[in-house]
Amino acid sequence: MSSDNIIPFQSDIRAELATELAKAVAKFGPGDIEIMGITGSWGDTMDDNEVLAALRRLNKANSIFEYITPVR
Repeated sequence: MSSDNIIPFQSDIRAELATELAKAVAKFGPGDIEIMGITGSWGDTMDDNEVLAALRRLNKANSIFEYITPVR
């Protein structure tokens, strides 16, 4: 198994991810569904850059979604 795809935790993006994740957990709590969705997809369907963008969006706009359509 190659270790080419392993990124050390202390790399710049991983440090930014840790900071944004800590902000989100402090703001919304560890059981927030959007945080769980982001972290559950991390390394599976979302790479580090996508996760960082989603966490920044969550922290800035209070949601990862642009809009939510109300149920009628």
